[in-house]
Amino acid sequence: MRILLLEDEESIRGFVRINLRRNDMIVTEAENGEQALACAESDGPFDIALLDVMLPTISGFEVCEQLRARYPRMGIIMLTAKSQEEDKIKGLELGADDYVQKPFSPGELVARIKSLYRRMHAEPQPVTAVDREAVSQAESAVASESASAIDGALTQSEGKAIPEESLPVRIQNIQSPSDEVVSGPFRLSVSQRRLWKNGREIVLTPTEWALVRLLMESAGKSVSRDHILTEVWGRYYVGDLKVVDVNIRRIRQKLEASPSEPAFIETVWGFGYRWRRGAAE
Repeated sequence: MRILLLEDEESIRGFVRINLRRNDMIVTEAENGEQALACAESDGPFDIALLDVMLPTISGFEVCEQLRARYPRMGIIMLTAKSQEEDKIKGLELGADDYVQKPFSPGELVARIKSLYRRMHAEPQPVTAVDREAVSQAESAVASESASAIDGALTQSEGKAIPEESLPVRIQNIQSPSDEVVSGPFRLSVSQRRLWKNGREIVLTPTEWALVRLLMESAGKSVSRDHILTEVWGRYYVGDLKVVDVNIRRIRQKLEASPSEPAFIETVWGFGYRWRRGAAE
């Protein structure tokens, strides 16, 4: 794993470098924003960038914004002061995947890096024989029956009735043997980690992609913020639920024609979010 470390204080930079290298990470260091951007250009590609916020010249926010624009699939973690709540929100809004509060322990930082790396390289779940049979039956049904009749139907597998809500198949949300999920104008490829809307690719950060995948695969179901945090950031994540809301807001800017009146990602007030099955613009 290749890490770009931006930190202007040599003592902190050395502390982080030693602990990352102990965990078999390859670390390239920069002491200011200009140097970090130059390293990203000349020494890349990097898997993850660790960016301090407070820097002597251009800020970590500016570096984050430029790295995100140039390398949309790079993981980015901001290193922020514990008392500066606005730093966390601003970094996430500019495209950071996560933040770690100072002072932090080596174990916490390494865990956050590994968690983000897993999100970036998660393997698709294998498609089972039952899934293939369900897909085949759904496709046949679509060709011969009306959508309303199919939506309330049950599928038979190995002689047992499977309730409609547990099926891996929907008319507007079909998981096929090619590991694609289709919902309305969207098509998501699990193996390629890519998303298209009406045939046009929408470039997502690693965290955005993991969040969209979770919601699309749960289309029509309300997903709590706590569950999103556990599934996307990991069960041992220590942070604020606001990280979920900020990422949802960022995703809506990319997916929705009118982010303030979302057609696809609905807010379930006081609970979480829901991907609206069958929605179309």
